[in-house]
Amino acid sequence: MLHFKQSPDKPRPPPVGNNTTSEPPSLTAMHDSPNPLGPVVVFIARASNLKDHNYPNAEMNSNQMHEYLRSLLVITLAEHRKQFGFLGVRPHKMQTIIQPAHSRIRSNSRASKYLGMALEEARTCKTECIFVIYGWDGWTTDKMNIIELCEKFHDVPFYFHVYANRGTPREFYEVNAHKVNACLRQRVNADDPTVVGDGSTALYIRILETLPPLELGNSHPDLSVVEKDALSKYDKRFAGVYENQADAPKPGVTSTTEAPAFKYSDTINQGSS
Repeated sequence: MLHFKQSPDKPRPPPVGNNTTSEPPSLTAMHDSPNPLGPVVVFIARASNLKDHNYPNAEMNSNQMHEYLRSLLVITLAEHRKQFGFLGVRPHKMQTIIQPAHSRIRSNSRASKYLGMALEEARTCKTECIFVIYGWDGWTTDKMNIIELCEKFHDVPFYFHVYANRGTPREFYEVNAHKVNACLRQRVNADDPTVVGDGSTALYIRILETLPPLELGNSHPDLSVVEKDALSKYDKRFAGVYENQADAPKPGVTSTTEAPAFKYSDTINQGSS
């Protein structure tokens, strides 16, 4: 079982980057970056299907769902700037996806190519790449999706800023993508000090392991009641609470309602909030 630290007043992981064997935390790297344009930042939101929204009586088509996801990213962008400020003058990017979190995103899909182009831009400009993700599973819970990008761009400083807590208030959790990949590839153990000491990354790895079974109405076999209660403080779905209760999974039932495999990508200029 992977343990992560909690403060006595409010359960949350400790600051990222408190060990000496990893890359510097992303915020420090941004201020020290020699690239005046700043990092490459991609805001990502995902819906499982056309009913995965907060308007239970509304029917949406694919284009409307992408616009709905973009509206969530506008909020995410504003909150991100409140916490991190302007990270440079480089235009940020937005990516919306309609696909179940546990499904593999094809490497030749528009979404994968778009994210790969962002990392390639970071490599060319010798800067870092940050995926700002709306929710723990706002991009993917399929491990190969993460592994493929991390392996291909192993030389690029790569981070996730996960805007999470299923409910309010949401917070940003800084996750080291290459540490996640090292754990997924079993190059380091989940209880390695370099992982456990990086609280947000350790938390992301554990949620990545335990959330997919929950999405199918099951529970991870190694997830104890105590740990399930602890994780519910970071995502209420572990406690069976959903923003739209109709989205709650039913054991043994697999959703057959999926949106077309259309992906929408966009780049927009950063302006004043």
